[in-house]
Amino acid sequence: MTKLVQSKADAVRVIQEQIDEGRKVVLEEQFSSWKMTTSRVLDNLFSDQTIGQSFAMQTFGSIKNGSHFLGITYLENLIHDINRGLFKGSGSHGQIDVEHFHVIVRRVLSNFHKHIQEMYQKPVHGGGTLKGKDLQKIVLGNEYDVQRMLYSLIRPIFPEARAEIYQDGGYKSYRYDIFIDAYETVIEVKCSRPSMQERELTEQIGSDAFHYQEKYIYFFVYDKHRVIANVDAFCQAYRKSLETHEKQIETVVIQPISI
Repeated sequence: MTKLVQSKADAVRVIQEQIDEGRKVVLEEQFSSWKMTTSRVLDNLFSDQTIGQSFAMQTFGSIKNGSHFLGITYLENLIHDINRGLFKGSGSHGQIDVEHFHVIVRRVLSNFHKHIQEMYQKPVHGGGTLKGKDLQKIVLGNEYDVQRMLYSLIRPIFPEARAEIYQDGGYKSYRYDIFIDAYETVIEVKCSRPSMQERELTEQIGSDAFHYQEKYIYFFVYDKHRVIANVDAFCQAYRKSLETHEKQIETVVIQPISI
């Protein structure tokens, strides 16, 4: 029996994205590419290739004979069946779906300063071997320090996360600070310097947002020297939604934490 290998919400969202893309198709070449992509998407959503094969049969032919609309109708009916509960989950234990993945990432980034407070700033227990004077020696001096600490918080939750991964960008390569491939997510870390102006920070983020190819991009700014005048406006300026853009971009600013 064919089962869903992702959550119902994720499956519906992904299939709807393919429907939206299919409605943009006008050329036979686009139709062929859309069919192949959609078939792969369906194979990844379900426990076997039955659904993908059925979709391929529905879309056999060309735009001229209506196969394009048959494919969209098939996907719409598939969403209806999923919402009716006709496909059970595969029950993969411990798997975090895309929606909850992003909830976790946002919480880790937004509460980064709480880790610093609890681990390094609060008085240590007298019965422990850790000493306050030793913890006070740990200083977040630049973005490499921030990246290391943030990565140590991300990786226990998502062990597949990797640090400092280079990706080919055509004429030049780009380095992802933290890359979680399974969720198509990049976390780019920034840390302000004493001589830095807000304009330099905006230029860096603007360039990264344009060149990075992953679907989900998070900018984590540890504004140690408070170069950002209006944090709320800054975060809003570098925020995009998949509803209106090809990438989802979110920005989190922590300002400042002494350590």
